[in-house]
Order: sequence, then structure tokens, then C-alpha cells
Amino acid sequence: MIVTVGKNGAIPLPPDDDLNEENKLKIGDILLCTLMKDKRSIKLEKFLDQSLNDEQIKAHGYLCRVEELNPEDFE
Repeated sequence: MIVTVGKNGAIPLPPDDDLNEENKLKIGDILLCTLMKDKRSIKLEKFLDQSLNDEQIKAHGYLCRVEELNPEDFE
């Protein structure tokens, strides 16, 4: 799947119909971001520990939290 990154680096989520039940993402989920070998792609997957706070996410360095976006970021 190819997506367009927004002005502020935001990445839109795929529609729920494109994901199976266990892979559906929700606002607040924590994702592990892995840069792929081609250096042009990023793999996003749910992180096992969903209980981290924002400081722990930032300290890890490769995690992000799913947040609600402003549609204007993609105009």
C-alpha cells in the first residue's frame, strides 16, 4: 500500500475494510516504526506493550502513537 505523507509528517491510516480484525488500528494505539532496507519505506506494526506513556514512547525512539489528524494537513 502506498500512502501520501502529510505536511507535518502525518501518515493516514488505511480504511478498516483493508485490515483484518486483529490488525485494525485505533486512536491511541502504539506502533513500532521500522525503516526498510530500501530506505524509502517504513513498516508500521502494533507494539506489544500498549501501556507506555508518551515519555516512554519518545525515549524508545522507534515508536509512535496513533492520533486523530486534521484533514487540512493533507490538502
